[in-house]
Amino acid sequence: MTSVEHLVGFGVAPAAPVRRPKLMGACGVRMRAKLGDESDPFLQSALNAASLRFRETLQPEPLFVDPYAGCFVSTDNGVDMNKQTHHYCIATKYIDDKLLHTINRIDGLKQVVLLTDGMDTRPYRLNWPSSTLTFDISPDDIYKEAAEKLEGIGAKISRSCLFYHIPLASSNLQQILHTKGFNGSRPSIWIIQGLPLITLASFEDILVVVSSMAMKGSLFLGELPGWLAETGIGRNFINIAL
Repeated sequence: MTSVEHLVGFGVAPAAPVRRPKLMGACGVRMRAKLGDESDPFLQSALNAASLRFRETLQPEPLFVDPYAGCFVSTDNGVDMNKQTHHYCIATKYIDDKLLHTINRIDGLKQVVLLTDGMDTRPYRLNWPSSTLTFDISPDDIYKEAAEKLEGIGAKISRSCLFYHIPLASSNLQQILHTKGFNGSRPSIWIIQGLPLITLASFEDILVVVSSMAMKGSLFLGELPGWLAETGIGRNFINIAL
């Protein structure tokens, strides 16, 4: 793995206006979590991220548009639409742009691995090149609930692309990736944002998977939790990016 990026202290130019498509499942500007057990911190984190994407989508000049985030939220609790853009949305914009720029620039780059919270809508909302093979590694229970909501509003993966979900708790992520069609002899791009990382060991396990499967010239980028950035390995990760 020869190229690593990390979202800490990067600059963002003013966003150009984004043409807004119809919002799927959006319920207005007052919202709360719809899904599952409110005591589940991973679920709540995923819902908070979806709420931020929904709020950003409703801005007059949004950094990005997520027409599906509204299916995860409802209209009970207020959200301040005038609140300053959250760093999560800036990170999301950066990741979206870098991901699409890279996959359209490198010949043969057709493999994308998303390390997510289970509610990442990139497989549905981004304009993927034909024959892109996307893998979502995330908590299985959250993903299944989210997938049901997305199916209910008619969200679909492009027919020219393939998409596979792999439960984060799987005993052998590398083997399952290979079984689903991942080819370590071809370039890939790995995105991390929202993936539940409780311990340093859990992050090290992810690094082992990426470093074992990503060939030379592949890219690993995304957003790390604040606590992880303060650890020795997190600081080393930042230093590599810089």
